[in-house]
Amino acid sequence: MGHLSTERSNAYLASLPLQESSSITRESPQFTGRVIAALYARTDMISYSGRAMIGAELGARLGVTDIDGNRPPSLRDELGAPPELHHTLR
Repeated sequence: MGHLSTERSNAYLASLPLQESSSITRESPQFTGRVIAALYARTDMISYSGRAMIGAELGARLGVTDIDGNRPPSLRDELGAPPELHHTLR
């Protein structure tokens, strides 16, 4: 999950002075639900099993958009790649 847009985070950002408010693109909690629903609908769902994945990248692969019609950006460059499974679990 990337930067999340919730009521609490929106209220906090609204309380900041304009020059301090963030211009970071955030995703809604519904985006994760949409990605899960799209994954569940796939016949090859099992091929995604056992891996940590970046929601924005999986959403892009599955054609999922957020509630505002946008696609959240991947934070791979900022946060790094998801962990790999231990070799004994492959």
